[in-house]
This record gives sequence, C-alpha cells and structure tokens, in this order.
Amino acid sequence: MDKEINYLNRIYEKNPTTGNYVVEISLSKYEDVFNGWDHADYKKRDLDPQLTFFLERCFSEIPLNHAVEICFYLPTEERDRAKEKVITSCIDTYYGFYAYTEGKKIYKSYQKTLLYIMASFMFLTGSFLIRNDAGNVLVNTLIQGATVGGWVFLWEALSLVFFRMEGKATTKKIYEKLHTSPIYFRHMFS
Repeated sequence: MDKEINYLNRIYEKNPTTGNYVVEISLSKYEDVFNGWDHADYKKRDLDPQLTFFLERCFSEIPLNHAVEICFYLPTEERDRAKEKVITSCIDTYYGFYAYTEGKKIYKSYQKTLLYIMASFMFLTGSFLIRNDAGNVLVNTLIQGATVGGWVFLWEALSLVFFRMEGKATTKKIYEKLHTSPIYFRHMFS
C-alpha cells in the first residue's frame, strides 16, 4: 500500500489545504473540454472523449477512499466565469448521468440474479419431487433435464454476482466520485 501511495504522490499533486489529490489539466481555451465535432449549443455539447478517458483513468488509479479534485489550467486572457460555471455543470451532469445508468444496470443484474435463483429453485425442487415417481424413460429424461436446468440457472446467478458485477460496481463508484469532485480553474500567463 505504501508503494502505491508513493507512486500516487509522485504523479499527482496534493492540495495543501484539503490533502486531496489533484488531477491537473491544461487547456488552451475553454472549448477544449468539449468534443470538437459537436457543434451544439455550448451548454448542450458533449465532453471531449480524450478528456473523459483521461479523467476516468486518473480516478481509477487513485483509490476510492481518497478524495480528488479537478483543476483546469487556462491562459489568463481566457478568463470567463460564466463558461467555467457551464463546464463545471456539464462535467457534473455528465458523470451524474453515467453513475445513474450504471446503478440501473446493477439493479437489473440483481433482478436477473433473483429470477435465476428462483428458476433454479423451482427446477431443482421439481426434479426432486418428481424423482419419486420415476418409472419410465420419459419421466427420467424430464428429471435429468430439470436437474441440469436448475444447476445452470444457479451457475448463471452466481456468475452474475461474483464475476460480472464487480466491474460495474467499481465503475459506478468512479463515476460518483467524478460527479462529486470539486472542479476549479486556475489562470496563468501564457
């Protein structure tokens, strides 16, 4: 753990006031935050894919139990508080939406898991109850099919919970962290 913290301290600045890690991004103009191919109204533009990739990568490197701030550096002559407010709102909305959609995906996965467990229970219970009446080949085939089906549904439920959900939960936490992280702008001479 100490190696990881040392690595993070070498790569990311820390805010001396708050102790939070700071992800620093240099921009030549405010529009660099947005997708260059998106010519919608300023407030409705999509974020730049390279920026979102960079932010998500940085936030996934920093452990979830550490707070993070986002600092944009711009030339002094570019100062525009209204644009800064719009950019902050856009990033907040963007990652709030993605955190919400990941939450919905997780909820649907839990619903599927519950459905698979119920189907497994029904198939296994049915095969156990019919087993007493097993006398002919058709009934034995149905029993074996129900048994296999029950175990397949149980395996699918377990694989959903233990293998496929792990990444979704982490992604949701990263999006929530991006959604709630403070964003500020610093201006410097170019």
